[in-house]
Amino acid sequence: MLTFEKVLTGFKDYLEEDKRYEILMTSHGYAVLEWNSSGEDLESATFCPTPERMKECLLDALAGYLEYKVTLCSRNLTDDERQIIQDQVQKISNSVQ
Repeated sequence: MLTFEKVLTGFKDYLEEDKRYEILMTSHGYAVLEWNSSGEDLESATFCPTPERMKECLLDALAGYLEYKVTLCSRNLTDDERQIIQDQVQKISNSVQ
């Protein structure tokens, strides 16, 4: 059974590297906060009432982060790069069960 703890453990390394994201426990579940690159303004907040929703949110964030690391927002991904990123995201997804 998927739990919030399993999701947080599975994404621990990513969350330590990408400082834009912060996870907060609320009285109704968890919130995933995305800060801008300077860390001064909140870009988005996603309420995650279930571990499955948190996993989905973090997989999307991870994919975007990996794309940014490859392109630095200066070009489009190649098909090979897109496949590598999809494979990395799928590997994390499969490990968080």
